[in-house]
Amino acid sequence: MKLPAKPHDDLNWQIEGTSSLFEFDLGLHEPYFPLEDELYFNSLSRALTHFTKEVWPRFPDARAILYRGRGDFSAFFRWSESQEANFAVWKENRLKSDESHLKRLFCAEAFVTYFQMLAHKLPDELPLTLVIDPENTGTLAETLHLFSPERFEHFQVECGLKFDSHLGICFPPDEVCGENELKRLDALMKAAPSFKPVYENLLTEQWDGLDEIYVLSDAISQRGMRKLKGFEAAGGKVIGAEGFEPPTYWSQTSRASQTALCPEK
Repeated sequence: MKLPAKPHDDLNWQIEGTSSLFEFDLGLHEPYFPLEDELYFNSLSRALTHFTKEVWPRFPDARAILYRGRGDFSAFFRWSESQEANFAVWKENRLKSDESHLKRLFCAEAFVTYFQMLAHKLPDELPLTLVIDPENTGTLAETLHLFSPERFEHFQVECGLKFDSHLGICFPPDEVCGENELKRLDALMKAAPSFKPVYENLLTEQWDGLDEIYVLSDAISQRGMRKLKGFEAAGGKVIGAEGFEPPTYWSQTSRASQTALCPEK
């Protein structure tokens, strides 16, 4: 059930039956959403607080969608002078990469911070989902980098990308994941008959079901190396991909099953 919750909406929601899924219409998907407008944020906070007090007690097992819209947040981002300055500082700590991709990362992180602030007005027990359209978010590697579970921590992300494979391809941490690394990951994923993306900082949570993990050996931290040793100790195989040449069986099967990437339309 959709709940209109923008500043001028009437919060007299008529909820009938046993709703199990609520979707807040906060205007977060609208062009040039005012991230820096304190009054706007306070109005949205009141709507979510109203839900917590008046609706949640009646539906304690429900789930909620906090955002539905484009994954390219930069496409409708309001670039104020302060945000331009923030981006310049933020970019200093990043490896060289495509400017459009960097802007997508920066804007996504700005919105996620805003989502987290709004989530504090909702019950901790309420599962929150972000339904994100992956269109126009760059190459496959750039898209998977953008949608890193670590970047969207505390939220379930639904973007229509599904993977099923016993072979993992590891994305390095943000601080060592630049343009060169993403190009190599794109080449690796293109060559693989199937794969599952995994992320160094979440390796121990994500390696279940994997037999092999391909890594960029020059972009693995000491902490990541320790995790990979744990994967090997559990019977897994770690393969470095410095000068990547795919195994013969990859090329034999890649035409039949390019990847396990299955966008849900």
